[in-house]
Amino acid sequence: MAAPRPWSSLHEDLLRRIILLLTCIADRVRASAVNKHGRLVALQNPSPLPCLVRPSTTLTESYRIFGRFPDPRPSLSTEGRAERFCGSAPGGWFVVASPHGRGHALLNLGTGERVALPDRVCIPINSGDIRCPMMIRAAAISAAPSSGACVVAAITSTRTTMAFCRPGMECWTSLPAKMTARPNAQDLTYHDGWFWAVDSDDDLFCYKAELSTSRQTILHLAYGIGAPRTDMAHGEIVSRYLLPSASGADLLMVRRFISPATGRTSRFQVFRLQKAQEGRPASWRVYKMTRQLLFVGRACSKAFDTGHAGNPGYIYFLDDVYPGGPHQQNQYPCADAGGWGYSIPGEIQRCLPSAPPSDTSSCIWYHH
Repeated sequence: MAAPRPWSSLHEDLLRRIILLLTCIADRVRASAVNKHGRLVALQNPSPLPCLVRPSTTLTESYRIFGRFPDPRPSLSTEGRAERFCGSAPGGWFVVASPHGRGHALLNLGTGERVALPDRVCIPINSGDIRCPMMIRAAAISAAPSSGACVVAAITSTRTTMAFCRPGMECWTSLPAKMTARPNAQDLTYHDGWFWAVDSDDDLFCYKAELSTSRQTILHLAYGIGAPRTDMAHGEIVSRYLLPSASGADLLMVRRFISPATGRTSRFQVFRLQKAQEGRPASWRVYKMTRQLLFVGRACSKAFDTGHAGNPGYIYFLDDVYPGGPHQQNQYPCADAGGWGYSIPGEIQRCLPSAPPSDTSSCIWYHH
């Protein structure tokens, strides 16, 4: 009987098909570790894990999280240079703000496609509407621009604090006068058909925008939840992120604690939203993120299922906490970034590449 053929002799096209069928991250890691041939094919057909993007005026660079940082990187369009990145979405799409008079846009870093967005917001007043310049702090997308369901929601630095638009509109739509939005919103995401925003008190506000050329309707729900109990050091800074769980069943809030002594991240907490039911108010419940890998960042967070039942959960985080907001920065440091795991809650691993500060934007996750 003929001896079995080694895995290294497997045809590249067949191996590629096998790799692409492995939706579990742990299985992809094991397959790529079999031999050099498998590793090369795995890198050419990357996992769904995001890449790290570091923008600048001269060059926008990317790094793989799956594999080693020196491994071949995804090619990026030169359209990303000098942009301030305000949020990202699957398919390689970003919401960007350009300092060179090109206004706001949806930008695909993989293809270079650019879809213009308005740079002014329509604000209702007693005598009518006025149009004002708008500065985006963070933004989320409901669907790809090619979809008729594409709506963009933004946390802004203007008096509106929240604004919405669709590609092709001449102006952003602000909240109606009867709706209020907290000025201290920290992050937002799109989940279960709604845009969700969280403020510095851990309260939630969710919106659904139905926009057309003839009519703009915005639905609004508020969850006055309040902060879960936790022990905090004096002067400790808390930053919050929102994202759906890996299964999409839960809305998660990640609390990030920054030590006043070092100015660096020291720990995390993860909660899930328990909606009001049977007379009980909505609340944040401690969430066990078993098997999950969380990539958190301002308006670019995403969760993945590792497929490993014994994995207690891990968080990758970026250096994106700024006292005055990202739009008021001259430099964007890349030092306070890394990983944190439930198995060793008191340890922060500086496992992401360090680099000089960016002159345009903080680092962001690229969901290709």
